[in-house]
Amino acid sequence: MSICRVPYRLIAYAVIFCSAVVAASQYADYSHRPLSEMFEVYSRFETNFQAGSNYNVGAAAALVAAIGKKGGREVFPFLEEKALAPVTPAFVRSAAAEVYVSLATGKECAEFLPKVLKIDDEDKTIISWRYRVTPTCLNKVEAAIAQNEMSKETLARLVDALVMYTQFAYSASEARHVDDFLLRHCEGYPTSWQRLTLWTNILDADKKNEVKREKCLPIKQSIEAVPPRKRIDLRKRFPDLPPLQDDAPARSPVKVAIAVVAGIVAVVAAWLVLRRRKVHETS
Repeated sequence: MSICRVPYRLIAYAVIFCSAVVAASQYADYSHRPLSEMFEVYSRFETNFQAGSNYNVGAAAALVAAIGKKGGREVFPFLEEKALAPVTPAFVRSAAAEVYVSLATGKECAEFLPKVLKIDDEDKTIISWRYRVTPTCLNKVEAAIAQNEMSKETLARLVDALVMYTQFAYSASEARHVDDFLLRHCEGYPTSWQRLTLWTNILDADKKNEVKREKCLPIKQSIEAVPPRKRIDLRKRFPDLPPLQDDAPARSPVKVAIAVVAGIVAVVAAWLVLRRRKVHETS
């Protein structure tokens, strides 16, 4: 009889999940206690994180969620700090970010999302730690836009950050949320080279994933159906975007300088030869 081998990662996630469930009931007892005491307990978890230990991550995540629910907007600075701190484990970071965006306004979500999009997962083969954060933020932004509560400047900054994100995305599920948003709010994006880069990279990152290919390949093919000369290059509007894959490699400043000097030398040499020839003919 064959023995089923459960992947270690699934076992680890199951342990963390169970730990969070147990911890949630444990830290429910803190609901009648002051926030200062809850912060003190979390600081002991954070000391372990700073020492390189991720022991009791589930309990720490549950406590962060409890702090957010009890403190509300009062603890926004704490939640944002934990969501963005490099020392914070992804599981705890996700808990802090999820509570933050659940309480934040659409404008606050538009300002918060670009910050968390800069934080990558160590393991890029898993579902992003932001899998609930990104869609919640974008949904709140959409609601704010519909109610005329989003300034053009704030929306422009968010669109700028999202277009940049597309060039480095690795989570297909998260990319779809961002892609849908940009289709509605970024002129030229639907047929852009940058959108083609997004879905090319997503598909290339996991070529054996048939489910991903079934969902993402039609998007890529629809962009490829647009003649290259008609595709939009968003770098004209967003100059900080990275070069496209088919771009010629940029020449270094040193090589450019050498080429310029060599050209000048060649021109001077040619002029001297011509001048000597004229002198010789007149003599």
